[in-house]
Amino acid sequence: MDLLQLIKERLPELEGSKVYYEGSRVVIYTKNTELFLRGLEKVRELVMEIKKRIEIRIDPSLLLPPKEAEKKIREILPKETEIKEIYFEPEFSKVMIYAKYPLIGLSEKGKYVRKIREETLWNPVLLRADEPESKHIKAVRKMLHQYSSYRKRFLHQVGKNIYLKEFKGLDYVRISCLGSGREVGRSCFLLQTPNTKILLDCGISPSLQTKPYPYFDAPEFDLNELDAIVITHAHLDHCGLVPYLYKMGYKGPLYCTEPTRELMVLLLLDSLDLMQKSDAKVIYNSNDIKKAVKHCIPIEYSKTTDIANDVRITFENAGHILGSSIVHFNFGENEHNLVYTGDLKYSKTNLLNPAYTRFPRVDSLIIESTYGGKEDIMPPLEESEAELIGIIKETLSQKGKVIIPSFGVGRAQEIMLILEKYKAMLGNPMVYVDGMIWDATAIHSTYCNYLSREVFHRITNEKDNPFLCEIFKQVGSKREREKVLEENEPYIVLTTSGMLQGGPVLEYLKNLASEEKNALIFVGYQAYGTPGYQIQKGSRRIEINGENIEIKLKVHSIEGLSGHSDRRQLLSYIKHLRTTPKTIMVVHGEENKCLSLRNAISRYFKAEAYALKNLDVVRLK
Repeated sequence: MDLLQLIKERLPELEGSKVYYEGSRVVIYTKNTELFLRGLEKVRELVMEIKKRIEIRIDPSLLLPPKEAEKKIREILPKETEIKEIYFEPEFSKVMIYAKYPLIGLSEKGKYVRKIREETLWNPVLLRADEPESKHIKAVRKMLHQYSSYRKRFLHQVGKNIYLKEFKGLDYVRISCLGSGREVGRSCFLLQTPNTKILLDCGISPSLQTKPYPYFDAPEFDLNELDAIVITHAHLDHCGLVPYLYKMGYKGPLYCTEPTRELMVLLLLDSLDLMQKSDAKVIYNSNDIKKAVKHCIPIEYSKTTDIANDVRITFENAGHILGSSIVHFNFGENEHNLVYTGDLKYSKTNLLNPAYTRFPRVDSLIIESTYGGKEDIMPPLEESEAELIGIIKETLSQKGKVIIPSFGVGRAQEIMLILEKYKAMLGNPMVYVDGMIWDATAIHSTYCNYLSREVFHRITNEKDNPFLCEIFKQVGSKREREKVLEENEPYIVLTTSGMLQGGPVLEYLKNLASEEKNALIFVGYQAYGTPGYQIQKGSRRIEINGENIEIKLKVHSIEGLSGHSDRRQLLSYIKHLRTTPKTIMVVHGEENKCLSLRNAISRYFKAEAYALKNLDVVRLK
């Protein structure tokens, strides 16, 4: 029986209501206010029976007009909530309320939310407002609201594809490695069943100049047959080619977490800007990025979601960057379970909680190996912090300036938390934050529920946002950057790009490289062939905008601050899974590291282990 017909039979109160698929959800738009306000218990019982998400909304014709509803909402919610913006989406009968402290509005067992529903009939969604204010976040949110009508039609089509498509059985599950096989970068995998084709990540390579893209010429890949794209996190080596797929005609859903969506747009726009300013081939434009956002279906951690008639996915924290996910795939009726780690960190950091391991069952595992070699043993975080602070303190005491090139997402915010923690020891130095880092930090503050418990508590309960500490100052223009460079007093500059491939860091390096009292501190991975890699390995000359610059400042590399797990943590992660996978595939590492980790896994866990090569195909079931 059709799912919608089953629901109508179980709930006779739905007479006259409209029932739709909206993605993986079934949504009921009813004119029965009694059912809308007090029928949740009946719906819960039905959800338990059919194992699908059902949401009741009031028919848009009965909604209180927006102006009146906004007045009511502001009267009902406590002033301490600090409402910043309210957007109405009549297509979904929802009102989006952006507040500085939304948890206050959700407190007291949801009484404020219930009252808004009763007095306005709108479904209220309380979300955290951007802090500090971010034009980027506002632009993404505004665009989503503007395209509400389109998104409703799109979600309805996605739902029909999930629930009404003919099921052809589950004779096999196959995975093809289209990128990141025995290399770091261009992560991309194609999952196939008799019913479904899913692209898992779609990145570019940070170091390969001639072949930076995945193997889309593989015979099994056909863009027109693709049912879904699943993105683990916002780094470009995992998502950098997503807009290109929409440019080439893909119109299907893109699944990721909300912060991944925001960060992905930020990084893609920055990448587009760099392409336009350089001789690089421009492979997509801003409209293609908009298409990706319009088709994005965000998923929260721990919420299982149908994305095809034979595939369910669950995102869990990967501990790598904000919103990064380990993806659990459940095929068929629990016939096979695959976990893909993406990039993971299986230890606590200042910024994030450690990667999730408590999956009920894992038959196959795809795991990264960036630091999977025998020699890849990182020092404890405390030692790395002490080394970083020691170098900075010594440099500042000699009236020197410190340049910390950093990835704008993740590493930069970890460094900010460390500097904030030790600010008194350093004498409360001025820390100039340049490049996209400030916008990325605003996204971290806005989605603080994805951060470590301690940082989340400070921001929401103690109202003490460490990212807004007085030592941090944004550098937002070329003129402001020039003023910083003219300063005589010692300072720290935290800026992009992390591998010195472009961005403001090159201006700082150009002006500060000649002074031996200054310091350049690498805090992240330097991919082979990048300028950062060359300097890290001893090169003392770099070309910046056609000018040959001599490197006289001190160069340091801090291990242990990476968002990736080292070899011990990777093996420990597998050990702490509830079930040992029968098949383990090692990817996303230089060839020797992939092979080394593969051998260790085979030896320790007696599993069938592969160090996948690009274009390898493995049958999982």
